[in-house]
Amino acid sequence: MYTKACDESELREGKYEVVAVNRTLMLVVWPTGAQPRAFQGMCPHAREPLADARFDGKTLTCAHHDWEFDSNGNCIKGKHCTLAEYPLKIENGEVLIDTDGVSANYLNLN
Repeated sequence: MYTKACDESELREGKYEVVAVNRTLMLVVWPTGAQPRAFQGMCPHAREPLADARFDGKTLTCAHHDWEFDSNGNCIKGKHCTLAEYPLKIENGEVLIDTDGVSANYLNLN
């Protein structure tokens, strides 16, 4: 079921917004030249929040250990992993995200 994450007016191309939907931390990332996407808000590496990540419009960099993710959520610097993506749609000026059936991805580093 889609739930409101934020207003569309809060988004900016080349930036991201931190949102919580159904008690799940996530990022709404708007890559330059593409459409907004919703990804898990915790780094798969050490389960650190991505709320203070750096984003240059193409690459999201975790501030804790400098792991990097491309605009598809694929890790491009660090161990092979991906950010879980949540279905996102924009209707009537609202950003809606569906969390049903999506779980965050985490590496088992033991």
